[in-house]
Amino acid sequence: MTVPVWPATLPQVFLRDGYDAQGADNLIASSVSIGPAKVRRRTTAAVKPLSGSMIMSSAQFQVLIDFIENDIADRAKAFTFPDPHGGSPLLARMTQPIKEASVGADWRIQIVLEVLP
Repeated sequence: MTVPVWPATLPQVFLRDGYDAQGADNLIASSVSIGPAKVRRRTTAAVKPLSGSMIMSSAQFQVLIDFIENDIADRAKAFTFPDPHGGSPLLARMTQPIKEASVGADWRIQIVLEVLP
């Protein structure tokens, strides 16, 4: 099975304005009767939230809609996405529908992802 790839005709980086990345919240703590809580790793396969905006032309916006509807089955499938820091492509999944707002003749698209292990 082939993993879908973020289309090369779409922007490859998020705008700095509104970019948000977080580390995985992967700890679980248990209370004890005396002393500090016992803390351990919850899993070795934690997801990391990643979100941001991109400016797209109307043609690019249509490519994005086609990618979402057909390639990733309305957000059900994971896909490779360019690493915002220039590393290897990330395996990611869209966790929310995209949000769009017009910016002159273009579109500002808000995308919310989870980076998979």
